[in-house]
Amino acid sequence: MKIFAIESSHDDTSFAILENNNPLWMKTITQTEIHKKYGGTIPELASRMHVKNILLLIEELKNLKIDNKEIFKEIDYIAYTKEPGLVGSLQVGYVIAQSMAQIYKKPILGLNHLEGHFYSAFIKKELEFPVLCLLISGGHSQLMHYSKKDEFEIIGETLDDAVGEVYDKIARKLNLGFPGGPVIDKIWQENRDLYTSHFSIPKTENEFDFSFSGIKTAVINLVNNLRQKNQEINVNKIATEFQNTVILYLQNTLKKAINKFNPSLIVLAGGVSANVGIRNMFLGLHKNVYLPEMQYTTDNAMMIARLAYEKVRK
Repeated sequence: MKIFAIESSHDDTSFAILENNNPLWMKTITQTEIHKKYGGTIPELASRMHVKNILLLIEELKNLKIDNKEIFKEIDYIAYTKEPGLVGSLQVGYVIAQSMAQIYKKPILGLNHLEGHFYSAFIKKELEFPVLCLLISGGHSQLMHYSKKDEFEIIGETLDDAVGEVYDKIARKLNLGFPGGPVIDKIWQENRDLYTSHFSIPKTENEFDFSFSGIKTAVINLVNNLRQKNQEINVNKIATEFQNTVILYLQNTLKKAINKFNPSLIVLAGGVSANVGIRNMFLGLHKNVYLPEMQYTTDNAMMIARLAYEKVRK
């Protein structure tokens, strides 16, 4: 079974081809450098860039052959990201997917971006249930419990900011640029043995929910107070202790969820799953830990293809 997939939910335009859970080809064009000058993603600009980038990927497809055969003569399904995401960006992927389905007479699947992130950890791998998944990205932070295939419950989610969003805001406050996650993680790796303290750990009514705005506010208030007093702002110390807080907060919440649900395995997914500190912490939580390969941590079409494969295979 061969599946062609499109991902265009945010600011990455991605095409991929998967055969029976074996990746054959993927190409992603990112807009990060374009949005960097604005300090964050501009939805209208993202939509326009998707139109440009998706045409570039279509040109590549025209010349792509697998086993010396034309791609769409071999494709069984076309999949695309239906939700959630930026409305304009999603629409670009939808139009292209529908057009290809009509032209090549192929069945089409509109799929959930968040479920795609979950299955990114199972590209070239199989899974067993029940599964506990921590999904963390620039737009989402949630705990998902899969009791069995196609049956999952969101047992906890952020009540305010997503964790990746907070990384961006803290980085902006510390003049570290955009996106904030990679640069703060790099600082943390270089300074974690030097700065071991952390900010206060938030508490929520639901023990599995998250609230990152308090951590964000604590860091911003600290920086503002130091500036008002004309005192030195130790960027490395603040960034490291911020990540210490995030790691400890996620760790505490996950331990409680693992004790309650006793999963067969645990999964870390989403763009922030590329964070070295969080990955290392996660590896120590359970005997069966599944992490996506680095190329599949950010938004990509291969994870959508993997989800489609799971949906349609017998």
